[in-house]
Formats: sequence, C-alpha cells, structure tokens
Amino acid sequence: MRILVLTNLYPPHQAGSTDLRCQAVTDALQKRGHTLCVLTSNYGVGAEQRGREIERRLRLTGGFDQPPIPGFGALRALERHNGAVLRETLTDFQPELVLVGSLRGLSKSLTFRLRAAPVPTAYDVADDWIAGELRADPWLRWWNQTAPPTLSGLWRRWLELSGGRTRADALAPTRLMRGYDRIPEVYGTEAEVAAVPPASVTAFRFDRLYFCSLALKAKTANAGFQVEHGEVIYPGIRAEVFAGQIKPPSAPVKKLLLVTRLEPGSGATTALEALRLARELKLPVSLSIYGRGESAYIAQVRSFVVTHQLPVEFLTVANTSRDLAAVYHRHDALLYTAETEEPFAVAPLEAMAAGLPVIAAKSGGVRELVRHGENAFTYTPGDAPDLARRLQELQLQPALRWQVTETAQTEVLTKFNESVMVDQIEEFLQHTREFWQQT
Repeated sequence: MRILVLTNLYPPHQAGSTDLRCQAVTDALQKRGHTLCVLTSNYGVGAEQRGREIERRLRLTGGFDQPPIPGFGALRALERHNGAVLRETLTDFQPELVLVGSLRGLSKSLTFRLRAAPVPTAYDVADDWIAGELRADPWLRWWNQTAPPTLSGLWRRWLELSGGRTRADALAPTRLMRGYDRIPEVYGTEAEVAAVPPASVTAFRFDRLYFCSLALKAKTANAGFQVEHGEVIYPGIRAEVFAGQIKPPSAPVKKLLLVTRLEPGSGATTALEALRLARELKLPVSLSIYGRGESAYIAQVRSFVVTHQLPVEFLTVANTSRDLAAVYHRHDALLYTAETEEPFAVAPLEAMAAGLPVIAAKSGGVRELVRHGENAFTYTPGDAPDLARRLQELQLQPALRWQVTETAQTEVLTKFNESVMVDQIEEFLQHTREFWQQT
C-alpha cells in the first residue's frame, strides 16, 4: 500500500514522544513492504527539505517555541502554502491512503482539504490536538469565531459579502462546507463552548480514527467531537530492545529512575519530596532523572535537590532510541509521576519490559495499564507521602515485588510489543480503504 503520513514533527527534529511513535509506526510499516512518504514541517531545519521518503515542507502556525504569525496576511500566506504543499504531494506521490499523525502547531484546515481529496484518510490520535488545540487554530478561529474583535469582524464580513471567503476556501479552507459559517461550539465564547454536549460537533468529521488510550478518546468526546466510533490501539514498544532480566527478591532496591519531560505537571517535585521522606525512613535509595524540559522548572527541581541535599543524578543520553534501554537496566525501579491527564506514556512499558518494578501515579491513559499489586504499584498523583509508602513497600515485600514485576513483563512482551501494535494498525488501515470504497 502507498501511504502518505502527514504529521507536524518527525525525527530527528522532534519535540516529544508522539514524534517517536510516528517514526516507529512508519518504519514498521515500511519493513512490512508498504511504500511510505512522510510530509512534515520544516521544524528544526529552517529551509524546506525534499526527499523521496521525507518531505519537510510544511510550516508551523505556532507552538514548539515558534513565534506567532504576525497578522492576517502572513497567516493567509502560510495556510495557502501548506494547502499547496499537501495538494502537490498528493499529486506527486499518488497515495492509496493518508495516515494523519499529530497536527499540533500545524494548519487544521488540512483536515478539510483531506476530506475533499479522492483518497481515504485515517487519523492516529496520540495527543490532544483535537480535544484541546483545534479550538486555538488561528486561521479557523479568525473565520469561525462568534465574537471577533471589531476590526477583524468588519474585515471578515466584507470578505464574506464580496465572495472573498469562498475564494479563500479553494486555497486554504475555512470551513468543512458552506453552512458552517460560524462554529460556536468550537470557536464561540467560553460560555458557548462550555455548554457543548459531548460528541455533538458536526463541523469536524473524522470518519476513521484510532486513539492511543480510552482516556484520550473520552477526553476528545467530552470536548464535543464525534469520535465515539473511534477505536483504541495502545502503543507498542520494541520489546526485544528493552527486555531484561528481573532481579531476584534478594536484590536491594536502591537506584530509582524517573523518565519524564521536566515541566509543571510532570510530578518531578513530588518524586523529590517522596525521596526526601524515604531518606527520613532510612531507605537507602537514590534517584536518577532523565528528560528535557522547561528551563524554569528544571531550575526549580535542581534547587530542591540542592536545598535538601538529595542523592539525585541528572542523566543525558546521546540517542534516546538506542541508549535508553541500557539506562533502565542500570536501575532497580521506575517512577511514573505524571499529575496531568497524559494520553499514554511508554516509559512504564519500557521499564516493565526491562524487568523493573514500576510505581505509577494513577493518571491519564496509564490507568488503563496498571493494577496495584498485580503488575505495578500505584499511588495518588501529587501525594508524596503515598509515593514514599510505595517505595517502602518495595523494600519490605520483595516476594510481592518480584511477582508484580514478572506479571508486568509478561504482559508487556505479549500485549504491548510493537509487532502487536502494527498488526492492529495495518488491519485498521486496510479496513479504512474498504470503508472508503463503500461510501
């Protein structure tokens, strides 16, 4: 199958885990004989780059430390550029299917163009670009908001009366179709948006999509979008890369590991406070932290470490995909401390495959993976004393720790390996083609 992958970022110029997920899926489908072309932004390279397998030609509308678009004219030019690039790529590559990854920071008008294109489209939804960021899209908000600033409103009204909006739709779509000239349930006032019932928005249609977790699917539906028909395909990992030997019950748990993006909501400060409490309980534990993040938050974390004289090491690796497995194998347990509703996280899966016991905050999509006392130890997000008690439990119940770790590793290796995930995605894409042919 000839598949065009449309996404905002793509390694090595990435800014998060969804980029690595997209690359993993793309590589795996190529290994199975499919022909793929990735169309992504020029993030990290500046000028456009063209290639047989990767086209870095789209322009971001914001986010990822990119400056906002300065004014309507520049925004219109950007939207026209992105629309033209997509149209040209569809013509040149002639895909049998388009697989859309994250559109965070990218033109959401591309979804309208794809709906009008003569090619089936599927959406791989692994972050909240639909549930959260779609409402902030600058181009669609300018055209569809119900209460624009006075000058913008007058300018928009003149364009609509003179046919300018209809002409704009041909180059950079502003709506799904005529009749959706205002979308109060998406671009209305706070009161209008708050009153939107779940799964009621008809101005955006995603006929074929799958989510990385039930939690993200529910969040998207509760934001008003009609996605109840969407499937769930959980992330998979390269199990053979991370698989490691489980340490015996007699082995002490001394070296803890935290793998996260260091930003508010990551729970890193909760982990540090729990470490401080554990040290007061005379537990001989230290903590290694791996992850990039926001400079202000990293400074806060480092200050806490210095103030309380905690045994904490900040790790760096040259290549995350290649070197992270060795990091897991050098540690005794993983902490997953997220305090926000993350769609899903692969670090617990990787650690479980590596033979590490996992202590996980019951938050986001990971709630669908962990079961306390069966395949993980869980605690209340943000509750440092609760986390400290779990650290103590690892020390005091070695037999339980070993059994929990063995169960987790077996589940991950059989249910959450990359091969299982790609089997499900491949089947979904084939059904997408059949669905499109029948409509």
